[in-house]
Amino acid sequence: MKGTRFRLFLSLFLDNPTTIKFAIGVLAGMAFSIAVILSTMGIMDGFEHALKMGLKKSVGDVSMHSRNGFFIIDEKLKNKFSKQLIQNYSGLVQTESFLIFNEESHGVLVKGIDDHYAEVVSLPLKLQSGEAAIGSEIAKINQIKVSDEIVLAFGRGNAEVKSMPALLRFKVSSIINHGIYQKDSRMVYIRLDEIQKILELKNKVNMISFNVPINPKSAQGEEIKMIESSLPLFRRYFGEDFYFKPYWREFSSLIDAVKIEKVMISLILQMVVVISIFNILAFIIFINEKKSKELFLFKALGMSKKAMSDLWIQLVFLIWFLSCLLSLVFVQIFKFALLKLSLFELPSEIYTMPRIELYLTAKDYLFVFALALLWILIITYYLLRKIKQKSLLEGLRQEFA
Repeated sequence: MKGTRFRLFLSLFLDNPTTIKFAIGVLAGMAFSIAVILSTMGIMDGFEHALKMGLKKSVGDVSMHSRNGFFIIDEKLKNKFSKQLIQNYSGLVQTESFLIFNEESHGVLVKGIDDHYAEVVSLPLKLQSGEAAIGSEIAKINQIKVSDEIVLAFGRGNAEVKSMPALLRFKVSSIINHGIYQKDSRMVYIRLDEIQKILELKNKVNMISFNVPINPKSAQGEEIKMIESSLPLFRRYFGEDFYFKPYWREFSSLIDAVKIEKVMISLILQMVVVISIFNILAFIIFINEKKSKELFLFKALGMSKKAMSDLWIQLVFLIWFLSCLLSLVFVQIFKFALLKLSLFELPSEIYTMPRIELYLTAKDYLFVFALALLWILIITYYLLRKIKQKSLLEGLRQEFA
């Protein structure tokens, strides 16, 4: 009965092209406003997600450093990793160098890695003797291709500061894309045993990258909390000689700034939704005036004020629901534009990454949709209350005026 009554109520407004166009405009405006807020949140979350994923690709979950410089991964240290259930770990040597190609030099950060490092960072880093893997931006800037030969210049250390640097030639076996400009423009990988030989380190390393044993299905927020909670335990267990850095530490200030900006911009953009809601109010007033005679007949035939008010509420909910569905379409359009159109390509040296993909969770959708509904109900409440208080006598006068 209620469903039939509401369909009859809607049929009053859909018999006029002007009313239909007005309704479509209201829906499109409301949907666009919701989509703008969703896309803003998605850009902020997408930037944070892509940044953290790129950082994780360059170091794993946690990097471990010695306060005494270089150290050896002995059996005692391996047993400690085993007791902490840490299976994926890799010792490496990280040092600065100059990459020379076509008589041009480029400052780079060289990592000497073993075969386990590829498992820690989930990157295709299987290097043979005399091979190197370079970041994608290094390859782009210097126009280096796979199979080209590059020269890396290494310093011999303070003891031999007066001697010439060591110049070693490597063949580029792969080009690595971390997704972060600062990493792709500086990172070069070679074999660990080769860099140890070059720097005369024997079996020493200056850092260890490892993954914290966590559920792989955990959400990124839960994963970060688990890593943060593990750091104090690692400090106590491994002793004061070592310190630990989570993979996001290098860009922690930028990540915090993005979180604050996300909240501030989302709050400011609520004004866009409020303005769209005034269009809904204008639509309700327009209907109430244009169809005043038909609405009077509803009341005259015995429909109570409460029942009439319920019909208006259902109409508001329908507008909100259809606006939310249409906003999903707009979000997909924005997502496609960000990924495909050259207009939205960012200068990666300024914005860290060339493109940002929208990253939205179910919580984001629920939050924005619920907040939009709350605004609609608050603002339309007073208008519907005024309509509800309109007496039958007023309707009767309007009918026969």
